[in-house]
Amino acid sequence: MGRAVLLDLIGVLLRFRASVWPEFVEWLRPCTRRDWSEPELLERIRPIWEKYYLKIISLEVTPENEGAFWAGLMREVLRALESDCPVEQGLVEWPYFRFLEAVPGARVLLEWLKLRCYTVGVYANTVPSIRASLDYHGLGQFVDHAFSSAAIGYVKPDGRGYGLVARKMGFEPAAITYFDADEYNVKYARKVGYRAYLVRLGEPGPEVIHDLDMIYDILD
Repeated sequence: MGRAVLLDLIGVLLRFRASVWPEFVEWLRPCTRRDWSEPELLERIRPIWEKYYLKIISLEVTPENEGAFWAGLMREVLRALESDCPVEQGLVEWPYFRFLEAVPGARVLLEWLKLRCYTVGVYANTVPSIRASLDYHGLGQFVDHAFSSAAIGYVKPDGRGYGLVARKMGFEPAAITYFDADEYNVKYARKVGYRAYLVRLGEPGPEVIHDLDMIYDILD
């Protein structure tokens, strides 16, 4: 019988890149009427992102309208920052996955899983283009199945989503070892039958995966 591993995206394989904001400020400078400090920039952008993230978790973003979704977000961000930078240029130069980076050790872990003949899946509450994000960071070639909530039709921690993902991977839930950065996702995945673990990288604690290296011991 085969073996399967399912991983969350943000907080397990990818994380937000702290160094991105100075780069974004530099990009804005030639076509923006004022200079923004990083705290000011984040204060302006955060509520816009929160509004658009609600569209993601409300399953409003589809493969057909994802381009318009990101264009709308970029347009609102540039307007809030009093910028004349072209929206089209922003979309080309600043795809959402540029704001992310691979977690140290993520690629090595995925390579190891493939060498050990695991079926590897990723499941995240995100937009349909999850595969493009994995590919951008050099991880996609090691992932057999990339599931977005948009494609699955359920938002984690809905147990129906976990059941559907298991069926699409070709495994019973009990045969899947799952790693997620949200405790509620872990809780409900366990109810479906997954062997699920909470990941909090850099945060040691009881029953917590605080380093990706701990996954090797669990799977070995």
